[in-house]
Amino acid sequence: MLLALVAAVLFTVQSLCLKLLPEPRSARGPIGVIAAYSAMIAAGLMLWRVFSGASSIGATTWAYGAAYGVVFVLTMFFYARAMSMGPLSYSSFYFSASLMVPVVASLTLWGEPAGPFKLAGLALFLLSFYFIQVLGARPQAARAKTDIRWLAYCLLAFLFNGLLPVVAKLHQIAMNGQEAPELMLVGFSSAGVCALAVWVALGRRRNESAQRRPETALGAPIRRMSWSAIGLIVCIGATTGIGNALVAYLTSRLPGALLFPFVNGTMIVLLTLASAWLFREKLSRGGLLGIGTGLLAMIAVNM
Repeated sequence: MLLALVAAVLFTVQSLCLKLLPEPRSARGPIGVIAAYSAMIAAGLMLWRVFSGASSIGATTWAYGAAYGVVFVLTMFFYARAMSMGPLSYSSFYFSASLMVPVVASLTLWGEPAGPFKLAGLALFLLSFYFIQVLGARPQAARAKTDIRWLAYCLLAFLFNGLLPVVAKLHQIAMNGQEAPELMLVGFSSAGVCALAVWVALGRRRNESAQRRPETALGAPIRRMSWSAIGLIVCIGATTGIGNALVAYLTSRLPGALLFPFVNGTMIVLLTLASAWLFREKLSRGGLLGIGTGLLAMIAVNM
């Protein structure tokens, strides 16, 4: 349980670092950050593999790892955009509540029994969504467009973060429980390669646009990454890699009914407190009620 608490704190620090990163001018910024810390995590996993003397990686793991990497890039991109446009407390709630996706997949794809607690949990989650988006909606009409974009990013982060354990589950079914660490290695390696390729492509597109309109590029300052931003990226890579490794380690040692609600619920509570203390975010009554209902939903679906 102490290691589970450490994992929750690491994921909390990860979200805070993402929130503290300078707001990007375009989509290229978050993609470059994802490429950087994905490469860091892949390098750490490669060192582990070298010292552990693991065997070769099968073709199935390469295929699922590539899919895992693409989904991870999409997850972190949408999560970063959501936090840069909206409240940390609500954005992190959608991100953490994504465990509802593998629950639905378990009921539909793998035919697991739909007990009363799981059904109640899904109903509570829908209710929490209503509390946050309807009762807790901000009244300023001037921010309606921004709120719609922020909600879209939140829902996409929710979807793709929920798909990550689905991909991992499909891999474990195909491999009969083998090569789970290798899946993470291939996954983060492919995430780094994928994000880097998109980053380069977006850079070329920007250069071509500047060449067509040279007057817009003349005298434009070159933005250099500050040491604080580099430190935040290193912290994101460390917390993401170590946090995921701890959760992977604990899945075989703690029941999922205890581990996942504890980690995700603790993360939501810590980030809600941090958003009020560090960023002076004010939660409406509907927002507080929605987050509380969401925590109950997470507990119910794992019972």
